[in-house]
Amino acid sequence: MRVFVTGATGYLGAAIAARLVRGGHEVYGLAHRPERAEALRAAGVKLLLGDIAQAESYVAELKNCDAVVHAATFDREVPRRDQMALEAIRAGVVDGRVRHVLYTSEAWVHGDTGDTIEDETTAPKPPELMAWRPAHEDVALDLVDHEAHVSVIRPGVVYGGAGGMFGSWFREAREKRTITYPGDGSQRWNLVHREDVAEGYRLALEHGRGAQRFILVDESRFTVRELAEAAAAAAEAEARPLPREQVLAQLGPYGAALLMDQRVSAAKARRELGWVPRHSSFVAEADALHREWAAGERTAVA
Repeated sequence: MRVFVTGATGYLGAAIAARLVRGGHEVYGLAHRPERAEALRAAGVKLLLGDIAQAESYVAELKNCDAVVHAATFDREVPRRDQMALEAIRAGVVDGRVRHVLYTSEAWVHGDTGDTIEDETTAPKPPELMAWRPAHEDVALDLVDHEAHVSVIRPGVVYGGAGGMFGSWFREAREKRTITYPGDGSQRWNLVHREDVAEGYRLALEHGRGAQRFILVDESRFTVRELAEAAAAAAEAEARPLPREQVLAQLGPYGAALLMDQRVSAAKARRELGWVPRHSSFVAEADALHREWAAGERTAVA
């Protein structure tokens, strides 16, 4: 298929775009930062420079694609800019040839689950940071009324490569010889490797039909303290907790999300898409992940 990917130079979007090329698709990537585009061109992605908030910079190309993967993330004004992207995607479905839409949400929309394992059938209870997400998921899913196949993807906390939250941990370890984790670390995060996420998108594009939601997590159940200690050991640093009160004071709603204790299941993606993550233990792979991060940092500097 001819696929349009928003956020193609981003941490997640770049991995998805490259995986789709390897899967035989013709991929056009919307890039806001041209300095990050060279690696994607080398991977076979055709880059289009534009801004998600300026539909005229890309909507003509989007309308001429069979599928759209919305993987863009935003530093500020998140709901508004995401709404703009959805409006452009709707135009591609209604007035163009787009018949497959993959919308990126997050497993965090499930909120604090405690010991309950939730799946796509569970009504979301999003934290303040994600309060707008369920409504945007519904807007995307409504495109099925215009004969599009829509998959809402809810990845867990993504790791691997030089970016993401765990990339920030390794960077702190290099600069300060510490890794600071939120709260007492007893909360659990749902993890997933970025390459496994990218494979999940490929499978959803090729096999997803109708209107569906898919959670993508590796089903590991590590506490944040265990993750931080494994990362610190790999980076020869010291894992240190940041008291809950300081997390909330410094990071606000984002900090509250980091403190959530959450368990969700990817059984549906395994069952309906045949998705099998190749990476299932951040703790076991911490040394290799640290080496991968360091190599990525060197490449970025070069």
